[in-house]
Amino acid sequence: VLMPNYRGSTNYGEAHKNGIVGNYFDPGYQDIMTGVDHLIASGLVDSTKMGALGWSAGGHWSNWILTHTTRFKGISSGAGTSNWISMYAQSDVQRNRQHYLGDKLPYDDFDAYWRQSPIQFIRNAKTPTMIHVVEGDPRVPSPQSVELHMGLKRVGVPTELFMYPGFSHGIPDARNRLVKSMSEMAWMDYYVLGKGSKFSWRQVLETLEDPKAEKKVDVKGDY
Repeated sequence: VLMPNYRGSTNYGEAHKNGIVGNYFDPGYQDIMTGVDHLIASGLVDSTKMGALGWSAGGHWSNWILTHTTRFKGISSGAGTSNWISMYAQSDVQRNRQHYLGDKLPYDDFDAYWRQSPIQFIRNAKTPTMIHVVEGDPRVPSPQSVELHMGLKRVGVPTELFMYPGFSHGIPDARNRLVKSMSEMAWMDYYVLGKGSKFSWRQVLETLEDPKAEKKVDVKGDY
């Protein structure tokens, strides 16, 4: 598993974190691909069996990877942006969006936001992609995932959208975090390794307890 500190991420100082201002995706994307190439050259990775996944900022870059390369066989995008113009009003951190996209309001410079929007390049997408998001996410609101999902469906790319209940930026309950993990493993097994069966959100329904089923309770001891 490669977990790179690409430009735009933390832990390497302010210059490293702010090195994407006005050019949000490309520096980090180049860093990620450099790491991938290094692992391939070192003989640690089979270049024909690679998947990509991320959440939040990692979801942003997963969406950029989706629309800018076909090197990966499967992708899982978690709470990622697809359209910076629409996300500006939807998100609860407009200040951050404005800072990283060039310090202008989108209403003064739509192009600055649009040219960094993965949805602009949706016709380039070829990689089967699952999408995960919390319905009431205030940070990267769920309409961003819906927009990406619709785009992928319309251009014929295999895709599944998992929308979890809650009002947080991360999946709040353990059961649905397990659903995400198991579905991602099945998705990558199927598309990256060529084994098993891909996981559809409809299969989640099969794991739910039948409310009409008889319930038996075995109580032991005194409490």
